[in-house]
Amino acid sequence: MKVFVSSIFSGTLSIVVLLRGPVKRSEVNFAPVRISRGDGIHVLSGTQGELVKINPEGVLLGEVVTPFPTPIIDGVIIESEGLPNTSHIWVGIWLDREFRQARIAALPIDMEWITGSSREDLRNAISSLNGAEIAPSNSMWNRVMDSEPMKMGKYGSSVVFATVSGVYMIDCNANEVWRGLLPRWPEISNISAYDEIVGVVEFSGGVAIWSKAGGVSVLDPSNGLEIFSRVIEFGDSVANVIFSEDGGWFVMLHEGSIATIDKIEGEHRIYRTGGPVLDAEFNGEEWRWTGWRHDGALSSTGLVVSERDNVGISIIDGNILANDGSWSKFGCYSESPAME
Repeated sequence: MKVFVSSIFSGTLSIVVLLRGPVKRSEVNFAPVRISRGDGIHVLSGTQGELVKINPEGVLLGEVVTPFPTPIIDGVIIESEGLPNTSHIWVGIWLDREFRQARIAALPIDMEWITGSSREDLRNAISSLNGAEIAPSNSMWNRVMDSEPMKMGKYGSSVVFATVSGVYMIDCNANEVWRGLLPRWPEISNISAYDEIVGVVEFSGGVAIWSKAGGVSVLDPSNGLEIFSRVIEFGDSVANVIFSEDGGWFVMLHEGSIATIDKIEGEHRIYRTGGPVLDAEFNGEEWRWTGWRHDGALSSTGLVVSERDNVGISIIDGNILANDGSWSKFGCYSESPAME
């Protein structure tokens, strides 16, 4: 496969030959939507609330289960300080717009998971005055949320999440550490009713809250107070944000572009990718990503974009999971002499 590469220094074009690694089919029999990254064990979730633990190569570590019969909007893996029988927990948020119910719960990574109640059971429990409460199976704790959640992240062994009413930090036992109001940015106040939180990101300077309209607010992780604020004009809405200590900030934009920022107060650079980017990672030398019918890489020598036949939804240690449940290695490539 040949693709064109643009140099960020010379403006010349190079031809790159991509050598695809062998494709292996996973045993995933549901539509995957995201992967929560852990330390050697990750959690893959599906569109209808399916969950399964996997290793970095995509091998399933247990059965596919549905602990709670509603879609999962986000999830993180944290250390479980003080909780019995498990070293880490997966904390997820379930949101069901039909039933107008949101719930957050913690599942132990080191224990076997089982499928919970059916959607009909949930419907009956909600409609019955005396119905028993239905909670996610396997959960070490669970809470019903009193406002609609938007995004979740982590800081150390604590969870930070944003709802339409505020930003909250809880510890691994679901104890509230602090709460605060949603950030406000005067420069984009005229569209605040349509804005939403799309990133809750841990980094060395605190907890960064990113909005769809380009608002950035850094919170002090000890008390939730704002210590830095700015608005970045990308010319497009923000879809997701990833941070790497070595790679800096990687911002995924809606209309087929990415932006990189070395420091949160610094200038940004925008690159066209030809399609929306859905996930990325920094491998120590370059940013690699996958997305809508393409993969890509950005290093000091330039930008590489290659076509794929499906939609890549996640990349873990160079292994790409597509929307059809298949896995492939990120393409190896070699560059030919530059062409004018």
